[in-house]
Amino acid sequence: MKKLLLSVLALAAMSLGMHAMAQNTEGEMPELIGNLVYETDLNNSFDNLRGIYKFKPAESIELDTVYVSTMMNANGGGVFRNDLFQFINFIDVGSYMPTQSAIYECYIAPDGSVHWDHPGLRYGVTVPAEMAAVNGMLVENPATGELYGIYEANYGYSSMLARADLADLTREDIAELNQYYLCIACNYEGRLYGIDDSGVLYEIDTTTGEETEVGDTGIWPEDVDQSMCFDPVTGHLWWATTVDDQGVLYEIDPTNAQATKRGTFPWQERFFALSIAKKAATLAAPGAVTDLQANFVQGSTTGTITFTLPSTTVDGEPLSGNLAYFVYANGTKVVEHSATAGSAVSEQLTLPGGNTRVRVFAANEAGEGPDATLTLWIGPDVPAAPQNVLLDIDASGKAIMTWDAVTESLNGGYLDADNIVYSYACYVDGHVITGATNNTSEVIDLTAIGSITGRKPCHFGVQAINGGQRSAESLSNNAACGMPLEVPLQENFDTEQGASLYTVLDSNKDGFTWQWTGETFGTYVYKYNKNQDADDWFITPLIQLQEGVQYRFYFVARPMGAEYPETLSAFYGQGMHPEHYTQLLDETVITGERLFTLPFTPAEGGAYRMAIHVTSPANRLNLVLDYIGVDVNNLDGIGEISSDAGNGPIEIYTLDGRRVSQGAQAQHGVFIIIQGGKAVKVVR
Repeated sequence: MKKLLLSVLALAAMSLGMHAMAQNTEGEMPELIGNLVYETDLNNSFDNLRGIYKFKPAESIELDTVYVSTMMNANGGGVFRNDLFQFINFIDVGSYMPTQSAIYECYIAPDGSVHWDHPGLRYGVTVPAEMAAVNGMLVENPATGELYGIYEANYGYSSMLARADLADLTREDIAELNQYYLCIACNYEGRLYGIDDSGVLYEIDTTTGEETEVGDTGIWPEDVDQSMCFDPVTGHLWWATTVDDQGVLYEIDPTNAQATKRGTFPWQERFFALSIAKKAATLAAPGAVTDLQANFVQGSTTGTITFTLPSTTVDGEPLSGNLAYFVYANGTKVVEHSATAGSAVSEQLTLPGGNTRVRVFAANEAGEGPDATLTLWIGPDVPAAPQNVLLDIDASGKAIMTWDAVTESLNGGYLDADNIVYSYACYVDGHVITGATNNTSEVIDLTAIGSITGRKPCHFGVQAINGGQRSAESLSNNAACGMPLEVPLQENFDTEQGASLYTVLDSNKDGFTWQWTGETFGTYVYKYNKNQDADDWFITPLIQLQEGVQYRFYFVARPMGAEYPETLSAFYGQGMHPEHYTQLLDETVITGERLFTLPFTPAEGGAYRMAIHVTSPANRLNLVLDYIGVDVNNLDGIGEISSDAGNGPIEIYTLDGRRVSQGAQAQHGVFIIIQGGKAVKVVR
């Protein structure tokens, strides 16, 4: 995990560029904009009411009023985007009245003025209560325009990451979160971050909800209204929070969570929807450039930027003569030229590559015009991680690794699908065998590694490489190397050595699957998903079976309670594709502990695997597997073990030679009973 985290941070550092790793200097300090929702200056309340305010970092921060409105409270989430401020006002009037949520939208003109009367804007339109994000935590992904928010789940006892759509007022839940977050922000590469109530910075995967700790900011924030945003110039976070009853502004390096204090709010001001402010243009300055496009083909870092210069000023007056124009890429100026007002412009650029925010504006003697921006991936894109990664180990000791071809990139950028290289690593018994291939499979002879002793768990990981850009590593299932097991066999899951040899396949890829409970409990448990039906396999190591011999596959399974029945079936077969196995038990619903004894006869000898398939409906509980075994089907079970004084004392042993007490008669299992010099194998 530490190695994976270091790789993630290193990739982030490379993609941001070296300039993004340095802290801001005073001359580079951005102007921020946010929705002020709280302050303590009662004597100055006419100047500092709720509304939109701008400010710059300073030892004592001064607010510049943009617009004041007492109802402007983005406690249900708010975003500044596309010249709009969109926010949801969530009102909880108490237990005697239902909660109320409404959406508001206002237009922010290039000159900085705020207007509510533009066509199509909503003002106080009631929205479903589930659209109100917790503590105003709603942010835009600048790379895609998507909105992500955190919402209440399980009646407020947990929180849910979701994708929100303010156009049709719907949300799509992604995953339940483990941490309690106070604020979130999304950078210009589309990566989401959050700070929890202990001041720890996490990266949150927007596809799976997986949370990766970046580091501790060293700040212990109060659980009150707060917000943060990314600076497109430096790639750093700006965080407006409250610490020890003092409003504080911090700058945070997202690669290591280092926090630097950049100012204080004199009246404990608190904000939602913190953003980097767009500059306001004077009325006589040029309007925005139009038709901004970028063309960087086939992963090249050299391409063209095209746009049309404005022909009118901000207030619509005609322009003539030359205009200066400027092109910035991720905060760095790359072009400063001039051309005739209204003319089409094409500039050839060579850029570092990666996710790039291009900003273009024109200027005249009256000042700079508003920005036109676009975000695109330049150069080879990061490939998606390989899917359906599967490991099988055959009886000869060959590890067969397969995966699906990668055909998509993460950011919609260039992917050379015909020339993807796959880097793999096979992990077994302390060894790491690495290699690379252009194929979607690889075979490794594990018997060639002489130092591997006995049966050991094995797995591998694979990454896709697209022109130097690496995907995340996708890990395979576990499989056991070494010789096949011999019959009779029984596994009670009491030790890690034995339990680690079994294979788990999460076929529906929902992250809820079979787990070993450790030596304390000695079971395997399928952990339920409250939203999705189970489709998970539990598979044995290879077992050597003979042609024409009748065996029996037995196991004990139980639900956590009779009110939560579970559904399972059983199979056997060769290879690691259980969908092709022979079925021994049809889907069966169990409400209590069941011992299953399933006879079968292989048509030909060889190494086989036994499998249990759980297909319980969503939102049941946990299915528990106590033990599993295979024996030749010619043994009788015993009801009790009693002493025969004429034949001497009874000695009881497990199949691996451990002597146990006569209390074993209360246990399930296969035992060797020795009495008076006679040994008998029994199954209970």
